[in-house]
Amino acid sequence: MDKITIIKKYFPNIKKLHIPQEKSIDALTDGKRVLTLMPTGEGKSLIYQVAGLMLKKTTIVISPLIALMKQHHSELEERGFSSVFMSGLTYQQQFKVLTQIAKGSMPDFIFLSPERADTDGYLEFVLNLKRDNIGLIVVDEAHCISQWGEGFRPAYKNIPIFLRRVFGPNNWPRVLCLTATLNNDDQNQVIDDFEIDEVIKSPSLWRNNLDLKLYNLGTNKDKTKEVELRAIIKKHEGDKILVFVHRKYGNKGTTRTLYESFSKEFEQCAFYDADISDKEKDRVLEGFMSGEIKIVFATSAFGMGVNISDIRVVVHYLIPESIEQYYQEVGRAGRDGKTAYGYLLLSNQSKSGRKRLIQASVSSESSIKNEYDEKSSGKKADFGSVKNEDFTDEKRIAFALLVEYGVIQVKAKGVQSYKCFKASGNAGKAFLEDIKKYSKTGLTKVICKKKGISINDLVANTWSLCAQGELKLVSSPAKALFYAIDDELSDDILNQIVNDQEEKREKRLNEFVDFVEAIERGEKAEAIVKKGLNLEVK
Repeated sequence: MDKITIIKKYFPNIKKLHIPQEKSIDALTDGKRVLTLMPTGEGKSLIYQVAGLMLKKTTIVISPLIALMKQHHSELEERGFSSVFMSGLTYQQQFKVLTQIAKGSMPDFIFLSPERADTDGYLEFVLNLKRDNIGLIVVDEAHCISQWGEGFRPAYKNIPIFLRRVFGPNNWPRVLCLTATLNNDDQNQVIDDFEIDEVIKSPSLWRNNLDLKLYNLGTNKDKTKEVELRAIIKKHEGDKILVFVHRKYGNKGTTRTLYESFSKEFEQCAFYDADISDKEKDRVLEGFMSGEIKIVFATSAFGMGVNISDIRVVVHYLIPESIEQYYQEVGRAGRDGKTAYGYLLLSNQSKSGRKRLIQASVSSESSIKNEYDEKSSGKKADFGSVKNEDFTDEKRIAFALLVEYGVIQVKAKGVQSYKCFKASGNAGKAFLEDIKKYSKTGLTKVICKKKGISINDLVANTWSLCAQGELKLVSSPAKALFYAIDDELSDDILNQIVNDQEEKREKRLNEFVDFVEAIERGEKAEAIVKKGLNLEVK
């Protein structure tokens, strides 16, 4: 079917494609790799849904937005398409689904987080097995690939590595990278990382329905952020209000402390951050969508992950670190096209607080050296291993840097122990019985050493038997990355990593200072955003 037929049949509420949507769909069906920049709320997801259906192969969507993936997955299933939402499954459920895919047909759509792509060996194995059935890879929120700011996710930078492991270096399917804003430096990085053929931008990335106000409170003790926030909520009482707080814990100004304070005065409040339960996350999201909850105090993860058209107000209680982050987040408001409001509250305290966060956010020389020393302590062996749950944020970033600069190579993605498997066929039974000869506890490293088999071969054999249905999962495994030290961490390489990190930090600090100074000069939000992001205006 052509795109017009698909839209009429499956998306009847869409009367006409925007020009960037149409251009992107045409470029993808022509075999190109595409980077598309469109404002929030203008239908970026429709591009991959239509293009994927036209290609008649599986579309894989990699996104950090769990809530949004869940929503799109449900909508596609309601339209009669087969869809798998990996982040909505336990590992045992995912294992069962992947085995079914390996033995049968591929779904129309697969949604997964960058962390799943980065760490899950069985997922990688099955996709490699079915690579000829995959027509399109979508990288949503592509600005995350180059961001080194708050909430940086190393797994995003590893997506090209994941694609090479699944498809090989030169046989990728079509690729679509999507975002609302991307500065020139970051755009060039995405183009290089994904070998983009065509960049497609909306005629204007500015949202005309946004009414943005910047409040410079300075050291005014009478006009505190809490006083201003109370006034904003009273002014817009009854509307859906999203308050970006950016911190979970502390004495004040956090998701929890603001909720405790304001819920006493305003009904229908909630808070949302990474540390609440999945059940509570669903409750808050569904309540905010339905209107039962009117005010949410949230970290940026919630703001990126919602597709709620009638949010009328976004408040930045803590100033974002960049104009780009500010515009991404304030763009959650007014996706229905009606007038919406953004308020940013700047105080001297929040300015210095954000500076401290930027200063502390990149990997230090000591953390890189410590990670290398720890990972190379057993380098006489063929490989080392690390469990995913053993990574702190600091260690994960340091490890990712050592991989990026060629010091460490990830050789395989498997399990720490084979106690999680049971045989469900003769070949699986023979495999597990053989393993017991070398390790009664089923430890992968011990098996490799005593059996004299490479970690790559052992892991590949394991996943192959799983895909054939010869091995079943009886408990959630301790997933592990198996790595080798490819190069010494010489002073030259260490200096290069540290200097690159310092350069990123300085760039971000300078951008933040420019943002703050523009606010303090009294410039209007619209002018600051358009100038800072080089937005063309129709």
